[in-house]
Amino acid sequence: MKLFLKEFSVDVSIFAKVVIYALVSAKSVAIMDMTPWMNRFDGSPRYLQVLYKTAVYTFAVFVLSLIENLFHAYHKTKALGSALMLFLETRSFDRFLAILLCVSTVFLIHNIFQELDCYLGKGNLSKFFFKPPQSKE
Repeated sequence: MKLFLKEFSVDVSIFAKVVIYALVSAKSVAIMDMTPWMNRFDGSPRYLQVLYKTAVYTFAVFVLSLIENLFHAYHKTKALGSALMLFLETRSFDRFLAILLCVSTVFLIHNIFQELDCYLGKGNLSKFFFKPPQSKE
């Protein structure tokens, strides 16, 4: 696997980190969707539900990313003040926002498809994409 990914200039540790983050995010979204406060806008137009969930998920990623970066900085410096200074000096805010924008776009697409699946009937969207079309005779 390492040799295959090296051909495409992909570092294996980054690949593993992304896969782990994706799994954790998927599980977190599944758990959060079961809570009653995530379904605040059930009686409203669907776009409000999509935007609300996307905003909550994006905010959660923002907070957890800040905590993770501060934790890594604290691990290096062993002092909270120094960790904050190291965090502010070494992290690229533009890169952080770009990653956050990409993640929020993924959440937006997920929420749109989730609402479409709900509108069409649970499971009908996956049938639409993955079952072969019926022949018309």
